[in-house]
Amino acid sequence: MTHLKNIFFHIFILFLYVGFVLAIRPVNQAFEFDYDEGLNLIKALLYSQGFSLYTQIWNDQPPLFTVLLSYWFNIFGYSVFAARVLVILFSALLIWSFYQILRFSLGIIPALVATLFLFTSWLFLRLSISVMIGIPSLSLAMLSIYLLTLYKQQRRKHFILLSGAVLAVSLQTKLFTIFLVPLMLFYLLNFKLPEPEESKSKNSFSSLVFSPLILWLIVLAVSHLGISLIFQAFNYEQLIQAHFGEKVQGQSTFNNIENLPYFLYQDYDYVFLAFIGCLAILFKKHREGIFPLTWLVTASLILLKHKPVWYHYYPLLAIPICWLAGYGVALVISLFPEEWNSNLKSLNFKKLIFPILATALLIVSMIAIPAKPKGRPPKSLEVMNLVLKHKDSTQWIFTDRPIYAFYAGLPVPPEIAIMSDKRFKSGNLTFDDIITVLKKYHPEQIVLARWIETFKSNSQFNTYLNENYSKTYQDDKGTVEHYLLKESSR
Repeated sequence: MTHLKNIFFHIFILFLYVGFVLAIRPVNQAFEFDYDEGLNLIKALLYSQGFSLYTQIWNDQPPLFTVLLSYWFNIFGYSVFAARVLVILFSALLIWSFYQILRFSLGIIPALVATLFLFTSWLFLRLSISVMIGIPSLSLAMLSIYLLTLYKQQRRKHFILLSGAVLAVSLQTKLFTIFLVPLMLFYLLNFKLPEPEESKSKNSFSSLVFSPLILWLIVLAVSHLGISLIFQAFNYEQLIQAHFGEKVQGQSTFNNIENLPYFLYQDYDYVFLAFIGCLAILFKKHREGIFPLTWLVTASLILLKHKPVWYHYYPLLAIPICWLAGYGVALVISLFPEEWNSNLKSLNFKKLIFPILATALLIVSMIAIPAKPKGRPPKSLEVMNLVLKHKDSTQWIFTDRPIYAFYAGLPVPPEIAIMSDKRFKSGNLTFDDIITVLKKYHPEQIVLARWIETFKSNSQFNTYLNENYSKTYQDDKGTVEHYLLKESSR
């Protein structure tokens, strides 16, 4: 009965977190937080309408978030709000798993403070309410790490099995957690508890096959392969080459040397405490702290090399930074004399100078945290109203900003559901492809609101557009246009 109460208590905490986020952030007010929201939403809409990923829907990401979101829509309705609530639930799982891991190694107070750091880190809240796949993937990865932590505490092998399966689900949500695989192997090799006495009598082959390391790898590999088989997620061109091809990496103009320090500067206070935490780990030989330290170093090296580095990659750094900052907090707490709060007269205030200064710096820096950017409004409410006005006579809509299509509940041609910068730059999507799709589907509406200059600078596209469509709206700045299919072209 006590165990059941404990489970319900943790579930209550998770939903309390969701309610708190909904109360402090305009989840239902922002039209769009990021262009990727529209991409993820329209993929889920198309998938729920029977279109398959990779064969019909061009998709450069693993399948699970799209599949889960489509089922979520079937239960709670097709709305941006419902999708954002799903991501908030994943964020709650991340926060909960993060706290539990640190509670085991550092205690309640450092774990609470480090969790607060993560919650208030740069853009974490915004990413927690954006329909994007980074937070869901990271939350599952953190849950997998927590399950390994439970294995260390209780030595029950079902935690090993669950950890491998959950990490496979994380990788099938977004592949950027793959660098954690060798780190978690290192964690298992160095921190697993000794085998029980009875296992020593077994032969070496049996011990190897049923060792936690091998079991974890087998479950991870089999689970990942099984998901790929179910959803046919083996398209090398879409899943791998679209991200790491020479054309994509070579044409990126992002300067990672400038971007990464800018990201870190947003949480300079946490970085400072993380540095203190690193010193504590090294000098006090906290072996458990090796994991977040190697995570931070590995992620930093990867992001220095990878192009482009988007702002939504920052949680890859924020999580280990706040984790290490927890060790800094633990060190500051240890500098206070025992029972300091019950015997103030006996305190040596010289010993308290450093912890007091560190605490004051933390409070001041948290107050000075830069404001979090808000979501984008629609470029033109008139365009959204026009799309809705002609919805009943529209079977397909062509747009470079699919959030318009999702709000109207209209499908886009699945071949170009994902129109991204990397597709254009890599040559994976050309204007010949776009014209072919337009001729195939004859979309009744066209909305250009993202790459309007790119589209209008192509003579082939311009000619087709003028011959077959009538412009119904253009805003004053020329950043958004709406077109209707001519009667003669239907």
